[in-house]
Amino acid sequence: MWSNSIFFFIATFFQCSFLSITSFHYSPISSMGGTDPKDFLNTLGKNKKGEGNGDILIWKRKAEKYLIDSGLQYTIIHPGGLKDTPNGDMGIELDVDDKLKARTIRSISRCDVAKLCVAALSATNGKSTAFDCVNAELAKGIRRKSEEHTLQDFLASGKKYDYSDMYKVSEDFSI
Repeated sequence: MWSNSIFFFIATFFQCSFLSITSFHYSPISSMGGTDPKDFLNTLGKNKKGEGNGDILIWKRKAEKYLIDSGLQYTIIHPGGLKDTPNGDMGIELDVDDKLKARTIRSISRCDVAKLCVAALSATNGKSTAFDCVNAELAKGIRRKSEEHTLQDFLASGKKYDYSDMYKVSEDFSI
């Protein structure tokens, strides 16, 4: 079963395609855990035998691949667990392919995610990217980097999200 976020994602994509917007930068907020078919969110909607609807993160990942293949400019953000805490208290760590799930802190402030979305509009300089994000403790005496600087450092690292498991995704979205 398709989740509401997938419908919104696809509706937005087709709306922008229909309007022929050429300088559009789409920044969907997805979820960490998309590389793990056994992630808890993929089990929701399935029975004890693993049958039935579900695979929320897999469907989100397919929608992300559809965006990547579309040619539109994008920044796909995969936050860890979202917290209702003020931003600025902790640093922000970015990585790819669910590597941040191994960390002790696997959550991030909603405010920090919102600021990363805004930073993506300027800091990416027209480059498309996808990344995971969580908060991280700051060492004593270390100042927090701005979201723009954090994102620029990530882009300079050359890390790329691996979507090779989502080959020929557009066939799954035939309408």
